[in-house]
Amino acid sequence: MRLLLNQKSVNENPLLLINLLDLIEQDVQFLKASYPLFNEWLIKKVVPGICIGERTALIEYRDSAPVGLLIVKHTVEEKKLCTLRVRPNFESKGLGVRLFEAAFELLETDRPLLSVSEISLPKFFTIFEHFGFSHEASYEGVYLPRVIEFSFNGLLSNSSIKNYGDSISSISSLSGLR
Repeated sequence: MRLLLNQKSVNENPLLLINLLDLIEQDVQFLKASYPLFNEWLIKKVVPGICIGERTALIEYRDSAPVGLLIVKHTVEEKKLCTLRVRPNFESKGLGVRLFEAAFELLETDRPLLSVSEISLPKFFTIFEHFGFSHEASYEGVYLPRVIEFSFNGLLSNSSIKNYGDSISSISSLSGLR
């Protein structure tokens, strides 16, 4: 079962946002490990974005338990896969691929902008190759100090790369990535 949180569904039932916030609360330590400002981003960007129709969240359930989360941004300027989380018990079972495909459908593109840290890249590398994603740029210190963030299928916006106020250095090339 999937729960889609978009402008229409949240306008019809604002309590749906509670499902999203509950899931985030359960996974907050994991999510903050990659993006320490996750809660702030969720409250300031995602929830308002859902309400005005610029973002959509999808929660995947198995036996009434949440097992996957997808958050996308779909504006005129940007088609971005912001968050994709599969709980550990459901990794390597195809759920990640199905969530990527759901993102493609929601964003109306099979080449969404996305970024991943050097810490998480090994987990995603095969799936990025499977979908033919192209590595476009690398940035240091975007979400975690001294950790490289790799963007695929496009470049991160200036507002994204200023999160920590660190001096961001773009790394021109990365062997092994397209």
